[in-house]
Amino acid sequence: MAVSFCGCESTQEKSAALARQAKHVTIAQHGVSVGKENPSVKVLGATVVHSSEGTAVAVALRNTSAHTLADAPIELTVRDIKGGMLYQNNAPGLQASLTEVPLLEPGKTVVWVDDQVQVARAPATASALVGDAKIASSAPKIEVTSAQSSTAGAEASESGSVTNRSAVTQENLVVYAIARRGGKTVAAGRAVLPEVAGGTNVPFQIYFVGNPKGAQIAVSAPATTF
Repeated sequence: MAVSFCGCESTQEKSAALARQAKHVTIAQHGVSVGKENPSVKVLGATVVHSSEGTAVAVALRNTSAHTLADAPIELTVRDIKGGMLYQNNAPGLQASLTEVPLLEPGKTVVWVDDQVQVARAPATASALVGDAKIASSAPKIEVTSAQSSTAGAEASESGSVTNRSAVTQENLVVYAIARRGGKTVAAGRAVLPEVAGGTNVPFQIYFVGNPKGAQIAVSAPATTF
């Protein structure tokens, strides 16, 4: 009886953990579509990274306004060398983190990553459009600490932890990693943390698409809940 009870308790704990995670996964009910570009957000460039690990796109954005912007819809298009369309992130059912930029602080540049790009042929270029965003009064401070790179077999990753310096629990907090070599983005990846409570520290691990060897790596975790 004791053994049976312990096994059942373990299953309940696992179910509860899955339920907590599912509660925070926000799914886009409708495909993203940007009919009018946001004049306050400048797309500085979009880079495609393609390797045996998959395909990712890193988009550099700058908020030229005096306001903190949140949850800006972003429409992504990936094309092949001949200009044929390979992918768009406009299908219903995608996680919101793949269709929105969580935070754009005034006067600052951020890099948003989609590492779930599905293509049937080799991609060549990417472009992005950003739509109207919400205005946030302030942004909770999220700090990335102890970031370090590692390679296990053919997989390169970046690990560390994030600390929520605010009292606001962060839901679906996305941690982005960008590797640049010679001024070019050569690898990118992201990790989604279902919940980071105020004042807590949570570990992350990001697996790269591309080869970050010898590159300078930047890691960020913009706030998602205000």
